[in-house]
Amino acid sequence: MHQLIKPNRFDNAAEDLIHVKDLGYTYPDGTKALEKIDFQVQAGDRIALVGHNGSGKTTLVKHLCGLLSPQQGTVVYKGNALGEDHLATARLEIGLLFQDPDDQLFGHSLYEDVAFGPRNQGLAEEAVDLAVRQAVASVGLEDLLFKPPHALSYGQKKRAALAGLLAMQPELLILDEPTANLDPLQEQVFIDLLKNYQGTLILISHDLIFLYELCNRALVLDAGRVHHDYPLKELVEHRPSLREHGLDFSFRFADSRQQDIEAREERRNLTPDAEVRPEAPLPALVETRDLHYRYPDGTAALCGVNLKISPGEHVALVGENGAGKSTLLMSLLGLLPFQGSYHFAGQKIVAGKGRLVWQQTGMVFQDCADQLVCPTCYDEVAFAPRQFGLKESEVEDLVYNALKSVKLDDFSDRVPLHLSGGERKRLALASVLSLQPQLLILDEPTAGLDPGGEEMLLEILADLDVTLLLVCHDIFFVRELTERTLVMHRGQIALDYSTKDFLEDKNLTTLNGLDYTYRNRCALQIQELQHRHEHAHAHRHHHDHPHRHGELLHSHPHEHEHDHPHTYTHSHSKDGAHQHPAQSLYHDHSHPDHEQEDHDHDH
Repeated sequence: MHQLIKPNRFDNAAEDLIHVKDLGYTYPDGTKALEKIDFQVQAGDRIALVGHNGSGKTTLVKHLCGLLSPQQGTVVYKGNALGEDHLATARLEIGLLFQDPDDQLFGHSLYEDVAFGPRNQGLAEEAVDLAVRQAVASVGLEDLLFKPPHALSYGQKKRAALAGLLAMQPELLILDEPTANLDPLQEQVFIDLLKNYQGTLILISHDLIFLYELCNRALVLDAGRVHHDYPLKELVEHRPSLREHGLDFSFRFADSRQQDIEAREERRNLTPDAEVRPEAPLPALVETRDLHYRYPDGTAALCGVNLKISPGEHVALVGENGAGKSTLLMSLLGLLPFQGSYHFAGQKIVAGKGRLVWQQTGMVFQDCADQLVCPTCYDEVAFAPRQFGLKESEVEDLVYNALKSVKLDDFSDRVPLHLSGGERKRLALASVLSLQPQLLILDEPTAGLDPGGEEMLLEILADLDVTLLLVCHDIFFVRELTERTLVMHRGQIALDYSTKDFLEDKNLTTLNGLDYTYRNRCALQIQELQHRHEHAHAHRHHHDHPHRHGELLHSHPHEHEHDHPHTYTHSHSKDGAHQHPAQSLYHDHSHPDHEQEDHDHDH
């Protein structure tokens, strides 16, 4: 079913597929996004485009596909600058997957969306139909072919957007954070498809293991400039470079987190073995009984959810994309016409009339841009307190404290949509903390963040004194921030147990096919790469060389020197420096074909 998803290869090997020369671009507010960008892309390259949030990656790829025109320099595709008629042709050969799939899904059905590209390529309707069905089948959505895109889950939308590109058989495929917000099962769908993709590939991602499986070249942007352009393996192995560009996630390793955990426990006046929950059970802050919800097309999203969260609890909600997690959150905010019983802080909540919930619950969305609506950061954080009629002097204090708590003290006058992804995420958090909510809901808080931003967010969340409901595929954050985990499947809470038991449950894959330990294994794989290097150096060998004198067999030791690679394991200090273990002068190992080498012996 994949034969149609093959690009027409660029045959002129003497030319670059893309040549970027002295590219520069400045945002309307005067911020430089790109400056003096120079690099080439050969047909068949598989490039990881990485760097800090805000380093210019998305702006760069928008130039590569013609969505933005250079203010300085040129972007050359197949020997001609992108512009006029050549740009119209290039757009039919270059596919760009946006971070947010809603930005490229607009049809009445999945079929119409995926057919849009092939029809614009001028294919006959029979060929369009074949392209659509093969592309949709390749991403596993053939049963949803005529469903409206807006009725799909987030993960399904992401795959639908990819199908729309694959149906066009693009020669160059560019993906911007393709695995953000996806469960491990859907990540694997992307990995399998992209491994089989025969064209040129450019991936923006902070997921180094995802990139390492698919790419062989790293293009590192820093403040709008190309800082490195070299093999991906060299970047992954060099921790100082990862740290410099916000890509080092060694904070996820258990040994490096221990001091932070102990410090946090000390601040809470707890010992590592202390009981977190109060001795006497408190009345539930959130309690639902037999909660149901159906989408307008009749699809059951919630099927009798029973949930109880006590004040001060830190609870994780996990499950596959489409399990009903986001629908449950919208219901807890009183935004959906659910059926069943819902009480918040002992008071019954009626759908659509949840003012009590809105004042005492703060939610940070998957895409925080959906909740940033004001011209300045100050106004953004002040928005909610003002809606509830607080005096401006009170508002000022709340805004100051909220911005300080998320390390955005000096951002009051900044424009929210001009911030980096990590800064916007923290601003959205500040905007819900300004009302000092009893319940904080975080929906995929790490999506789109570089490891540096993840580390900062983790430090902020660990210090908050609030009831927490964390919806996340990142099991490291689940482990660090919660004591209880709910596993949701097909609109129901299938499992409810301690986070410790959840992490030790080896049978979870039988429930929904998800491998919840994927991220932890990824971190360990990168750590192993950082600790193993191959070095070649001159060293000596001793050999016994048997030979005959008549009927007598003699064995004479001799010595020779040569170069060959050895793999060393080393340790890292906090600044990334490493030291190899002491090596002996002589190396003892097999030496194939030694007998065929020239050597002399005294005998």
